[in-house]
Amino acid sequence: MQYRRFSILRKLLKQQPYGSGDIKPVFKPHYSNDKKITFEKNLPFQSKPKKIWEIQGISKDEFFKRKYGNISAEERQKLNEKVERQRRYRQMRIDHEKSIREKEFKERQELRDRIRKEKFDKLGTKEESSHNYTADPLFEYVYGTHSVKSVLLAKKRPILNLYTHNLEDSSIKKFAEDEYGVRIRKVENKNALNVLCNNGVHNGVVLKTKKLPISYIKELSQVKNNEYQVKVESAISNEEEEILKKVVRDNNKNTELYPIAIYLDGVTDPQNMGSILRSAFFFGVDFIVVPDNSSARLGPAANKASVGSLDLIDIYKTHNSVKLFDQIKSNGWHVISAAGKLTNNNNDQHETESKSQRVDRHLQNKFIELSDLKIILKQSPVMLVLGSEGKGVSNSLKVKSDYLISIPKYRRDDTIVDSLNVGVATGIIIQNCVEQ
Repeated sequence: MQYRRFSILRKLLKQQPYGSGDIKPVFKPHYSNDKKITFEKNLPFQSKPKKIWEIQGISKDEFFKRKYGNISAEERQKLNEKVERQRRYRQMRIDHEKSIREKEFKERQELRDRIRKEKFDKLGTKEESSHNYTADPLFEYVYGTHSVKSVLLAKKRPILNLYTHNLEDSSIKKFAEDEYGVRIRKVENKNALNVLCNNGVHNGVVLKTKKLPISYIKELSQVKNNEYQVKVESAISNEEEEILKKVVRDNNKNTELYPIAIYLDGVTDPQNMGSILRSAFFFGVDFIVVPDNSSARLGPAANKASVGSLDLIDIYKTHNSVKLFDQIKSNGWHVISAAGKLTNNNNDQHETESKSQRVDRHLQNKFIELSDLKIILKQSPVMLVLGSEGKGVSNSLKVKSDYLISIPKYRRDDTIVDSLNVGVATGIIIQNCVEQ
């Protein structure tokens, strides 16, 4: 028969004190005394060891004076050598431990980079499906063969990814890998690229990048020896800097060349913006200036329409176009705006005409012929001002202009087609400026 060692009867436990009878507990309590048990006793006991001078009941200075105050010069020299040796060994140990930590950190970095590269290489050679592709609003997706090539060649913005589908031009992939180390991501079908470029005509290639940084123009200097300076507020550092520029047109006759620039007033259509940029780059315009508001977004759509000229030509923004015109005119630049001539100009009713009519009458005296543009450009730098097809150049900029120009219309008795597309008009005006 098996007996239990404890808890036979509650009554016996009350009557029998511990240690006085046969009934004993299986576990002996840690504290068997009758003193008060506190929580602190469960914590590990820690006592700060006393210093030797504290044990002796003297100060630290007194202790070391007694110990080293009466030593000889030879013993003191040995002591100094010992201390110096200890310091040297301590520094060696610190340097050794530091080198070990740095080596371990470097090995971890190399391992991480190797794993990441293997992962990227694997992704780069693998065709991916399209259902997971979405355009990130924080980035831009440049599409089209020429647009992607121009972004890669211009090197004005970082390159993140290159997405391809049956891309025929292998030079794009090779240049992206060699110059930027970017991974090439092949997709199974072109629908993934359609999603990234919002159904634009991508020609099987889409480049993931960031928005083109555009600096603010502050001043333009005079032109000397085919060179001029542009003072800008950098879009990256937000600091003002002066950049020396050279006229981009070919100087076949070894004569003095002057730059030609374009200011776009209220051009809000990205297709028109791209067309203007394309014509400007083709004819050798040095740079473009746009207002910081009421202007088309210089994004992928404009880039596609410009056939890549967006990244290749210099583009600046301005806060105050009127102030900019005053500044450049003081340095010898001529401002010439495109405008339409009034068909009826009655000069006999000056007293009854409105303010806008008086302004129009004043502006009529500024018109010059297209053939005069090349004469002006041979003598001074020129900034052309072009407006939108609907509103044209604003009156405030026309008043600030030195001259006005208009493209003549040769079809008579027609009121339907009263103007040209601004991209076409830009090409005609620039060609009249730069022709020899």
